[in-house]
Amino acid sequence: MKKGIRIIGIVLAALLLLFFAACLIAPKFAGRYIEGHSREWIGRKIQIGSISFNPFRFTVRIENFDLFENDDTTKFVSFREFFVNVDPSCLLVGDICLSEVRMDSPFARVVKNGEHFNFSDILDRFAVSDSSADSSSSKLETLAEASETDSVQTQKSQGEKSPQEQSSSDAAGSALPLGISIRQIAVLSGNVIFEDGEVQSHLELKDFSVRVPEVYFSDKKTSAGLELSFASGGALKVFADYNMQQGNFGVRVKLSDFSMGAVQPYLKTALQFQDLSGKVGVDISATGNVKDVLSASVKGSVSVDDVVLTETSGKTLEVAHLGVGIGDVNLGKNRFVLDSLTLRRASAHFDLYKNSNNIQVFLTPKNSSGESGEQEFRDSVLAASVDSTAAKTLDTNSEKSPNDSLKNELSQTPSLQASLAKLSVSETKFTFNDNTIPGGFSYTVSGIALDASNIALDKQVSLLVHAALPHGGSVKVSAKMLPSDRTSLQANIDVKNVNMADFSKYSEHYTGYPLEAGSLGFASDNVIRHYEIDSRNNIDIYNLTVGDKPSDAKPEYTVPMKIALYILKDKDGKIAFDIPVKGNLQDPEFSYGKIVWQTLVNLLVKVALSPAKLIFGNSTPSDFAFDIAADDFTSEQYGIAQEWTKVLSLKPGSKLTVVQVYNPKKQQESFLRKMEKLEFYRAQTGKANLTPVERKAALEAKDDDAFKQFQETWKRPSDKELLEMLNRLAQQRNEKLQKILATQDGVSAQNLKVRLATAEERRSIGNKSVFRMSVQLP
Repeated sequence: MKKGIRIIGIVLAALLLLFFAACLIAPKFAGRYIEGHSREWIGRKIQIGSISFNPFRFTVRIENFDLFENDDTTKFVSFREFFVNVDPSCLLVGDICLSEVRMDSPFARVVKNGEHFNFSDILDRFAVSDSSADSSSSKLETLAEASETDSVQTQKSQGEKSPQEQSSSDAAGSALPLGISIRQIAVLSGNVIFEDGEVQSHLELKDFSVRVPEVYFSDKKTSAGLELSFASGGALKVFADYNMQQGNFGVRVKLSDFSMGAVQPYLKTALQFQDLSGKVGVDISATGNVKDVLSASVKGSVSVDDVVLTETSGKTLEVAHLGVGIGDVNLGKNRFVLDSLTLRRASAHFDLYKNSNNIQVFLTPKNSSGESGEQEFRDSVLAASVDSTAAKTLDTNSEKSPNDSLKNELSQTPSLQASLAKLSVSETKFTFNDNTIPGGFSYTVSGIALDASNIALDKQVSLLVHAALPHGGSVKVSAKMLPSDRTSLQANIDVKNVNMADFSKYSEHYTGYPLEAGSLGFASDNVIRHYEIDSRNNIDIYNLTVGDKPSDAKPEYTVPMKIALYILKDKDGKIAFDIPVKGNLQDPEFSYGKIVWQTLVNLLVKVALSPAKLIFGNSTPSDFAFDIAADDFTSEQYGIAQEWTKVLSLKPGSKLTVVQVYNPKKQQESFLRKMEKLEFYRAQTGKANLTPVERKAALEAKDDDAFKQFQETWKRPSDKELLEMLNRLAQQRNEKLQKILATQDGVSAQNLKVRLATAEERRSIGNKSVFRMSVQLP
């Protein structure tokens, strides 16, 4: 008996010894075998440092794995270590558990040249193997399908379920016959290089890591995370939760400081530019179910910062910040809700050339030609014709046409829900450069700001735009519109203090005369209803002065500019006229420009037929009257004041004093009268703030019965309140004039002073209200 037990023990010990010897020797043999047959299998050299199996811990470790390129020296794929740890206790309950899967320092280098990759030869080798295997097994599959069909028919005749039906019912109860779980999945210190020889790009992911705490192929939630850095700058983090059985998922993607230069080579295949820099930031999250991915809810933000696009000319387009706040985007529900759209410190320009412009150059790919574009157009037309013919054939051969299906799908599509809570554009600059005229023309509009809020398709939107023009000019545009109604619009435009000398290049090119001085103001009220426009426009130009026409000038048109201006100007050097515009914007005969030009011609004829209006003399006055109820100035008033600032440049050391002179007590009744007019107009129109055009209309309105009734009910301010209002308006006028004059050449805080008149200076003014200019010479 003892001898038998001893023999069994010896046998078991020998088997254990053989098992452990196999565990030690087999992995090494497997590694050598793979290295020896790698070229036979995939046509590439494989090198493995070591393979080991620990039977006590149930771990497998592969170290220093290298898969080479065809040259046998350049690494294609490699890793320092691959480690797997199996949890054998799970087998007792019928599950498969991997307690840890780890890959350390993986490396891959992918090279693309046209349609060919540096791994295409491996794919081609497997494709040949698969095709031969498919041809050899096709006969067996045919016989198996025939046998299965007979079996299904037999089962149906006997009232049994087919294998497919049985598997479907089984799947409804359980996704997998056994539980599978993988824990502690990690990829550490990874490095991936992608090179595209066609566009000369190099993209490198450095030191990236992937960590997945748990993956369950059951009704448990799987969580995963990914972190990586880009060699060109920036980092990417991805966090995900997924329930495999229920299909619910949640994903958050955070991209920070990603360099736009990384995608520059690809953009250059479609666009023409010199360089691109900037950073992209993304922080978005999505939640939904894989059964209906389009109905996932997406929230977060996207931004680009410090963008500099260098054109082929060397000029740049710049954006300091462009950000989009995403409230909720749901494609399935056709909902697009944005919290904000912000553009800050953008700088753009438009360069016009005789045959093109900088935008056209930017959008034209290199090595493109018109013929290829025309050929593509002809090919697309031919393809559309073939598709149309095929569609007609399908319609005649089917009971229900594709168009009917499309209509049904559209009828089931939810109505569009789009809104933007806040739109903001600030500190933006735009420059227009016209290189089609000799000497060129350049004009910059700066300080562009746009503000709007609560923008929605079915709600009226109010837009407000401000901008600054050179030499103290300004633009203000306010508009009201319903985004869903493109046929109607209400817009007010107010342009002040445009320096006409800035447009001298155009005047020289078209008329031969340079513009030496002049200021322009433009106010326009526009109402469009169902494409019918009703526009009221006021234009006033002051002190428009032209120089002598050069003897060698070759203008586009022969225009007697000096004679024309002599006729148009009044005795004070002012040109003022109103241009009403009415018509239908969809009428092909309607032209805004034609109406304006015809009005100018009629004005010339009218003035020419009234020679009594011609008054000689065009000296700059030493004062100008102003409206006691106004808080701003006309172009004429600005022009007179600016004309006096030229003395400061011509006579260094001189000082300019501008005094606002008015008698508050004597102006109370006049001021009260204008207040009544303005308040009556506000009450009639329901508007709190009036545009310059509306203000003018209110003050010039006749005193009808309705106005008289308003006077009886209107509560008159006290004398003290009137004086406070007058003093407040006077202070506002001084501040605005000081600000405008400070922008002129030669003006400084030391040589310019704008102030209110003293009591002594007001005694002899009477009922007048004027600004007086005086110069103190050194």
